[in-house]
Amino acid sequence: MNSKRFIIADVFTQDRFCGNQLAVFTDGTGLDGATMQNIAREMNYSETTFLLPPESGGDYRIRIFTPGRELPFAGHPIVGSANVIVAEQMKRPTGALTTVRLETGVGEIVVEVKTEGGKAGHTTMTQPLPVTKGTFADVGRMAKALSLEASDIQSTGLPIEAIYNGLTVVIVPVKSREAIERIKINGIIIGQIVEELGAETFLAFTLETVTPSGTVHCRVFAPGAGVGEDAATGSANGPLGFYLVRHGLVKVEPLTRILSEQGCEMNRPSELHIEIDVDLEKEVTGVRVGGGVVIAGRGEILLS
Repeated sequence: MNSKRFIIADVFTQDRFCGNQLAVFTDGTGLDGATMQNIAREMNYSETTFLLPPESGGDYRIRIFTPGRELPFAGHPIVGSANVIVAEQMKRPTGALTTVRLETGVGEIVVEVKTEGGKAGHTTMTQPLPVTKGTFADVGRMAKALSLEASDIQSTGLPIEAIYNGLTVVIVPVKSREAIERIKINGIIIGQIVEELGAETFLAFTLETVTPSGTVHCRVFAPGAGVGEDAATGSANGPLGFYLVRHGLVKVEPLTRILSEQGCEMNRPSELHIEIDVDLEKEVTGVRVGGGVVIAGRGEILLS
């Protein structure tokens, strides 16, 4: 019988059944892209990954699929897959911190996995530096796309920005957690904005948090990637940290640490630890996003 085994990981959480679910196929050899896409649709998580032999010096090549399309880069799939690689001894731990190099569609991504008591723990990825693509000036239209009032966005005094780091995310400032909780996506309008901006994801944030330790609270929607709401989105939270630093919304230090809450409205609470390196000219020189990973299950897909 032809089959492939997978591991289910809950990413950006310390608790099983929280965070963002991920299916990791630890041996993707022999599968073509169409079959991988079919498997990802069958799994129906926001992302499914397939690990392959490296082609350019990394530890593994990774392919990432949503139920609707392949992505060149993503956050929780890279963090979760690297953690699984160490947890499953696919790369042996090297002391307290093990580096995993994953070959992606945007180049090699370096991931560091803490190992405590022989177990894979907190996992952090270094992301491509974000680049601001521009602002979205039609606040009223964006508000309608999110089923908000224009004042929910305008009252922040902050711009709506499209930021690229391998994927394009639209960062939308919102005045309160109450407004964030009211968001409902208008598929027609959001689809039009996706086309105009070439965006995969939309991140709405507020500085009103659920927990005292939180810095920022957000919700993320990925209509451009075939995903409704996402429980934890590393690729979007890196640009969020970049945005917060650039607009002075957090205390800016050479190493600025930000704790982002996501997934609460989905009953999948997630914590994303964002680190932003800032030079003397207040320019961002590095972006990292990390968190906990918990292995939640194992299984097998039958191919024939």
